[in-house]
Amino acid sequence: MSIRTLVPVVAVWATLLVGSLALLLLAAANDTLPGDRAVTEWLQEQRLPGQGISDVVRALTATEVVLATGATVSLVLWLRGHRRQAILLGAGLAGMAMAQFGAKELVERPRPDDDLVDVRAGGSSPSFPAGHVMSGAFLYGFLIYLVVTLPLGLAGAVPLATAAGLVIALVGPVNIWQGVHWPSDVLGGYLLAGVILLLLIAIDLRQRRSS
Repeated sequence: MSIRTLVPVVAVWATLLVGSLALLLLAAANDTLPGDRAVTEWLQEQRLPGQGISDVVRALTATEVVLATGATVSLVLWLRGHRRQAILLGAGLAGMAMAQFGAKELVERPRPDDDLVDVRAGGSSPSFPAGHVMSGAFLYGFLIYLVVTLPLGLAGAVPLATAAGLVIALVGPVNIWQGVHWPSDVLGGYLLAGVILLLLIAIDLRQRRSS
């Protein structure tokens, strides 16, 4: 794998890292950021994604479900001989869980109040980053990477990548629509997931280049 392949990955990773750290500091100092309430109010007025879709997406992206699903995928990868990817996924899941817990405890941002938005689901942990978004974007993003880089076969790869991409696209709006996170919480979840995901991709590409 050419070094030219790594350069844009590292550049995007550095941008995501700086952005996530800046947003973390802003969220720690402010319960809401400009646009949070306006975007939430607008999205909650829409019929979509709706309660049914939201419940399914949140179930698929709950951190405990992501960890269990990811561990299963990692085991399957190991048994099929893709041991580097299995190790990377396992390490990424552990790192994602620790980073998510650490960021929540560090920022300690309160969840949206039902006096401000229509709260349609429950949540007990601090609001920043959005855990479902961070967990779901990481796992399903890694699955898309596997689909692109491993010989899984077109028949299985296309539906898997499509479903994973749909979950990633929906998990952010879903959490805002249900009133459990502000848009800036959701953005933080996407950014932090991207930081961990791209780090693993850079490591994998580097190892491919060396092998």
